[in-house]
Amino acid sequence: MQFHPFTIFGQKVRSGVLQANILDELTFAPQTVGQVHGDKILEVKELSEEIEGYDAMVTEKTGIVLMIKTADCIPLVLADEEAGIAAAVHAGWRGLTKDIVPKTVKKMIKMGAKASRIKVGIGPSIGLCCSTFSDPLKEIPRKYHFAIDGHKVDLNGICDFQLAQVGVKEKNVERMDICTCCNEEWFSHRRDEDKRRFGTLIELTEEMFYIEFSLVEEVEVVN
Repeated sequence: MQFHPFTIFGQKVRSGVLQANILDELTFAPQTVGQVHGDKILEVKELSEEIEGYDAMVTEKTGIVLMIKTADCIPLVLADEEAGIAAAVHAGWRGLTKDIVPKTVKKMIKMGAKASRIKVGIGPSIGLCCSTFSDPLKEIPRKYHFAIDGHKVDLNGICDFQLAQVGVKEKNVERMDICTCCNEEWFSHRRDEDKRRFGTLIELTEEMFYIEFSLVEEVEVVN
């Protein structure tokens, strides 16, 4: 089990990608949602059992770990540290075409964030090399046809376009440039057709220090 932290965020946010089968290997209790490839956003005010029917979460509360489960879809974590607002998004191709990413940014802005301050961490997902569609001209909305290359679709390109359209600065985006389908170290639903998922996480912290996600009961604190 490996944890890959995002470095773009400051000391009031801890975030990263947990390279493990989160369906049975977690030793902590994150907030999750029953993802449905839609565009509904859950505002998390307290930790609860998994809630069905959402593909993004946003919170102003410290101490709650938001976790998205993926194995080819794009996982994003976002934060405006000055406003104290964080979000996590599951963006498969259906969610992207329903604008789940810009809708989440707009929700954060409505809560008090500023687009120019929002930083984004993007975990591994299926790349253009493996993202093949049977009929992309029909499956992908016309406004995103720029991302189509034959039968392949650049889903990360659509995601980047959406972030830019709502005012997120390119310099504030960090991506783990790994294709889950090509790289057998990562779970891939398209490649393996199983239910294993890895987690992408974010938490607003109360203190000005970084706490690593623990793989055991204790945590290591790095001042």
